[in-house]
Amino acid sequence: MHAETTCERAATAGIGPGRGARTGPAQNAAVLPRQGARSATAVDPAGCGPSRPRTAPRRPSAVRQPVLTARAAAARHPGLRYLQILPVALVLWGLDDAVRFNSAASVLGMRNAPAVAQISYELGGAFARPWNDWLLHHSLLGSAASWYYVILQGALTGLVGIWLIWRRAPHFALHRDALIACNVVGLAAFWFYPVAPPRMLPGYHDITGLNLPVFSTLIEGKAADQFASLPSLHVVWALWVAVAMTGALRNPVLKALVWLYPVATTLDVLATANHYWLDVVTAPAVLAIAYALAAVPEYIRKHGLRRRPGWPRVAAGSRAHAR
Repeated sequence: MHAETTCERAATAGIGPGRGARTGPAQNAAVLPRQGARSATAVDPAGCGPSRPRTAPRRPSAVRQPVLTARAAAARHPGLRYLQILPVALVLWGLDDAVRFNSAASVLGMRNAPAVAQISYELGGAFARPWNDWLLHHSLLGSAASWYYVILQGALTGLVGIWLIWRRAPHFALHRDALIACNVVGLAAFWFYPVAPPRMLPGYHDITGLNLPVFSTLIEGKAADQFASLPSLHVVWALWVAVAMTGALRNPVLKALVWLYPVATTLDVLATANHYWLDVVTAPAVLAIAYALAAVPEYIRKHGLRRRPGWPRVAAGSRAHAR
């Protein structure tokens, strides 16, 4: 027979990992100093000799794990957290500009616009055209409404995103992903059902083009899509600002005041003839779908894809045979 090793004899005597031999008080007192002296030496968990030396944890690779690398850098340098606004802005701009590659958007947009205008009229949006006529004869308010439409959407949304980062909002990732999902849903709607805005139809006035001709000829004609009326992303983004700020604010008065922004945006897009009433009505549904899509990754991370009790279990041999 082979000679028993120290570990085997210890196992026979009932000494396992993390347990010592039963000794008396005097023996225990003598063992304790020796254990403290040997604490600097790494010991194998089974108590059978020295283990491999411990090494410092490796930092995540920037190529293989870019997300973990970015989080580690942000933890070391908190100011880097604000840089995530830049890729989000590029993604939003790219999604907004992607519809320009739909060659049939101009024809389909002008064809679908009268139907959307009729539906908006039947839904109670007949008040939009008198507002547009009234704003035409008030140049000062028309100029303010034009600047509101062009500047405030992107500027205020970006400022709110920076403010959420500064406040370390616990649900910032959800709001950020929901904002991107809003443009993804909008891109799908604009691509499959392009609609020309009311300012391009007879009987309406292009308030933004009259007060800001540079925007109408340069920006609107080359960068932003002209046949992306339904739904109104201006109203969607305004609702996003209200939802995000409501969750971060504590003062109930301020929580109520932030909802004036989507109301003002609705009045602006209708009076400037940039959107129909139907575009405004569908905006809350787009935001709800966007938040639902943004919540899926977090739900999977917390709960996983668990098998329901009623689902059949697939045997390992069946999976191997299927491969």
